[in-house]
Amino acid sequence: MENKKRVLTGDRPTGPLHLGHYVGSLKNRIKLQDEGYEMFNIIADFQVLTDRLDTSEVEQNIKGLVLDYLSLGMDPKKTNIFVQSKVPQISELFVYFTMLVSVARAGQNPTIKEEVKATGKGNMSLGMLSLGVSQAADILAFNADLVPVGEDQLPHIEQTRDIAKIFNSKFKEIFTLPKAMLSDTPRLLGLDANQKMSKSRGNAIFLTDSKDEVIKKIKKAKTDSEKHIAYDKKNRPALANLILMYSIFSGEDISSIEKKYQGKGYKEFKEDLAEVLNNFLDPIRQKRKELEKDSGFIAEVLQRGTKKAQEETEKTLKKVREALKYDYKDLGF
Repeated sequence: MENKKRVLTGDRPTGPLHLGHYVGSLKNRIKLQDEGYEMFNIIADFQVLTDRLDTSEVEQNIKGLVLDYLSLGMDPKKTNIFVQSKVPQISELFVYFTMLVSVARAGQNPTIKEEVKATGKGNMSLGMLSLGVSQAADILAFNADLVPVGEDQLPHIEQTRDIAKIFNSKFKEIFTLPKAMLSDTPRLLGLDANQKMSKSRGNAIFLTDSKDEVIKKIKKAKTDSEKHIAYDKKNRPALANLILMYSIFSGEDISSIEKKYQGKGYKEFKEDLAEVLNNFLDPIRQKRKELEKDSGFIAEVLQRGTKKAQEETEKTLKKVREALKYDYKDLGF
């Protein structure tokens, strides 16, 4: 691909990835990688601290994330996987950006508004308030063209674009205005059908779940009191979510699934859905088992990806310092 587009995306290391992550973002990342985009995948360890101060599992979660990525087909030769806190250029850019964003503007971010409701304004950390600015630094340090996100992340991209515009107008035209890239697959709800699939809500199927765990979770998944299997997103959202899941991971269209289960009940449908999901997860489990045998490989992947991230972000920061007149050439820096 000529003039390859650059993509920045990633995850917080707060636990294992689940099927919602795959549908919403990871599937897209693998596709973009294989199409020749220049890929940077951030493991945003600083951002773990925005809503918790227990860091005892962060290192283990970082290793787990990399195993999830590689098991799904992320190729470290094509995708640079790196750790946020080990790229100091991002932190430097974040400091500059905090001077460009008012407290009022930072508070307009929907994620921040939700946190205010959840914790009370006086209990929200300064780090949480500035989360959108931190994410802007992640993206703009790489001058990324595209950021694969879910719909709930669109306000973050808009704030990133606003910060880029402010810097470009006040100092120098340096930053690309990144575009959000939405998945073409509808969002999966959790197995409780109340909210999106989430690590913290206990309603997810993880990439690391065993066959028996998947069967157990699907058996308990919420449906309704109706007797027939039919896709009705408005009136029967719980069952519609399970049918959608069946369709995504089997490749069968929804109408053919409805026909298949005419006159059949939830028991048979759920047993088959669990089998569909396990068929999808089996090669991922096998690849993970092989990767776990090489204890040094994860470190190699992260060191190589982080070194590349440092090199690329330093190119950006050199321009930023010059634009701000913070390069201090006469002082020998």
